[in-house]
Amino acid sequence: DIGANIGTYTMYAAALGRFVLAIECFAPNTDRIHRAVQLANVSNRVVLVKNALYTHSGQYLRLSNHPINVGGQELDVVTKPKPNQQTISNQSIVNDPYIVKTITLNELVPILHARGMRGAIIKMDIEGSESFALESGSQVFDLFDIPFIQMEWFKVRGFPDRAKFLLDFFY
Repeated sequence: DIGANIGTYTMYAAALGRFVLAIECFAPNTDRIHRAVQLANVSNRVVLVKNALYTHSGQYLRLSNHPINVGGQELDVVTKPKPNQQTISNQSIVNDPYIVKTITLNELVPILHARGMRGAIIKMDIEGSESFALESGSQVFDLFDIPFIQMEWFKVRGFPDRAKFLLDFFY
């Protein structure tokens, strides 16, 4: 569940007895998912990763603060920053839930291997950053059988280069 938001898909799949790898970067949402997992007693089926997926790991990026739709947050990047570019103060990192740390999609492979996963379906809703996640995710698609991806195209369609990358990647 990439871009898990408050965990609707995560909790549904876990309730069906399935293992779920939920990736969500907004701290208030990860707190909600964590509590829901506890209340539903499905912690043995859910791994929650509290990072944003991006092309490079270890960067601190800002989420947009969508005034009406908290689920409409997106990584605030007009163009891809260069690796290791950090313009955010350490104080902001600690106190601001809109500052998120990045990892790559390929960094999730050990979690999937540890659970003995051979395949998965993916729900990906990361508000226009899908291409950034997939740029660093070829191992996931090479190592696991992924027959189905549910992905939102609303934001990415406004970035023709990102949409082209996605189409080429999946083709």
